[in-house]
Amino acid sequence: SLVPPHLLHPKMANRSFEQEKAFVQKCGPVQYKINEGFVPNMRVPGTFYVNEKLSHLMFEELESFVSKKGVGGFLPAMKQIANVAGLPGIVNYSIGLPDVHSGYGFAIGNVAAFDMSLPESIVSPGGVGFDINCGVRLLRTNLHEKDVR
Repeated sequence: SLVPPHLLHPKMANRSFEQEKAFVQKCGPVQYKINEGFVPNMRVPGTFYVNEKLSHLMFEELESFVSKKGVGGFLPAMKQIANVAGLPGIVNYSIGLPDVHSGYGFAIGNVAAFDMSLPESIVSPGGVGFDINCGVRLLRTNLHEKDVR
């Protein structure tokens, strides 16, 4: 997810690294919580699970992004986790697993559940992966589940 500067939310673009870090809290030895407000329109918090070495990389990636004012490179995994937390129909959390790192849309290792009983919920092939042609295909149909059983 390359982010052109004009697409950044003005409040996000002007925050310092310390201000960004204030939205992220350590909840346990390997768990971090990304509080709502880290990116606009979050519906639920984000959380990610990494050890000390990997947490250093996560925060280093965020610091680099802030220092470059969001120009160039990928959107940091923390921002991607938070963006997923804003998707329609998400349930409880956007979660980054221990292998989390920047991806395309969803971070690699980012998972989320969606309440499909809500008409606004989404199905996202980016949540499964498509960057290495891992076999993800999406097809829209008017068939119902009972029609294909």
